[in-house]
Amino acid sequence: MRNHHFHLQNFNFYDLDGMGRHLEKMAARGWMLEKMTTFGWHYRRMEPKRLRFTVTYHDTFSVFDPEDSDGQMEYQNLCRQSGWEVAAANGPLQAFYTEDEDAPPIETDPQLFLETVERLAKKALLSDVLLLVLSVLEAWMLAGTVLTAPIRFLAAPHSLVIGICWLSILVDTSLTLFSYWRWHRKAKAAAAVGEFAPVRSHRRFRVTLALAAVGVLYIVIASRLPGYGLLFLGIFLALCPIFIVPAVTQRILKRRRVPAKVNKRFTLLSNVVTSLLVTVLLTALLFSLVGNPAFHLEAEDLEAPLTMADLTGADDARYVHRVHLDRSVFVQDFTCTVEAPFDRDADLPEISYEIVDVWFPPFYHLCRNALIDPGYGDGYIPRDPLRGVPAVYKDAEGYPSYILCWDKRLVRLSATFPLTEPQLETAAEILAP
Repeated sequence: MRNHHFHLQNFNFYDLDGMGRHLEKMAARGWMLEKMTTFGWHYRRMEPKRLRFTVTYHDTFSVFDPEDSDGQMEYQNLCRQSGWEVAAANGPLQAFYTEDEDAPPIETDPQLFLETVERLAKKALLSDVLLLVLSVLEAWMLAGTVLTAPIRFLAAPHSLVIGICWLSILVDTSLTLFSYWRWHRKAKAAAAVGEFAPVRSHRRFRVTLALAAVGVLYIVIASRLPGYGLLFLGIFLALCPIFIVPAVTQRILKRRRVPAKVNKRFTLLSNVVTSLLVTVLLTALLFSLVGNPAFHLEAEDLEAPLTMADLTGADDARYVHRVHLDRSVFVQDFTCTVEAPFDRDADLPEISYEIVDVWFPPFYHLCRNALIDPGYGDGYIPRDPLRGVPAVYKDAEGYPSYILCWDKRLVRLSATFPLTEPQLETAAEILAP
């Protein structure tokens, strides 16, 4: 039977009632709060008890203060005289408990509490405001990419990863700021009549959002090639020291009773140094994997399904085949160019084609419309379907270029010479899914 338990702290910083109710439930289950840290709360096993908990803010304290600083000891002694025992503290955040049902509350002045929260909000919400601005700008740029080049965006795992990360940040920061704004309005009105305003918790939604984002990120990255799943886990683990090292440094210095200013400087220095080292190591790792076949499909691993020999009977040895593949869990984009070498006859006929496999049906029409109406020229117009091809579009400007559409596959075929009907049918038969 384990005697210690760790719980991630995901409350809004002003949801002190929610924190207190949570601690009461944990005590009823046999877990007493033992330590509060940046990442979460630590509990120790005890006999299940019915206890009252209250959590307060005292913004004159800092998370860099020694654990038993004179100011904290004095404040905790005052609370102890009112019947409240300290359970744990982390800077301005202080948690107390009592078995006395009639013990007077520690927080009695709603206006004073609101002013304290307002001062803390200026620091706590600054990063959320900056992230919200950045995420809105990033979402605007990504939306433009999706509308102008959806295939390139949906087929590239790195683009999807960036999009998912910034979308998650946008949702989380918007919810955080909107919740605080709404609560602040109610708290201001309630404080005017001497009351505390309740806080609506969004803990489950935020946890679900975080888990969903991590899960989708893993699926998107791992779908590229099997090696990318390991790469994702490796990067995730490599980033952990950026958060762990400063927290450990801060904790050690607090225990050694190092002054808060000195602690803050060393903690910041450890954060900068760790971030630089992790960045250098990750950069070196990514460069070392550039030529690793487990993380890349080299040109010799990809074959051109349609060659000039299939259309004209020409010798393929006279041509160069340039192929490229992008693949995600949603879309696979395979492009191939069959062209004459620079030192050969420049009048040799050439072809190029793009095969788009759409594995997520809601994106099919978006990708098809992007091919039919690329945003330049007159686009493509319908023409008579070929055998086995439900829909065919021809370049509206008369160039030998066609769009072939099946249920889950789209093909754009272009040539430097007029394509006959038999050649089109041959190409369609070879490129069909």
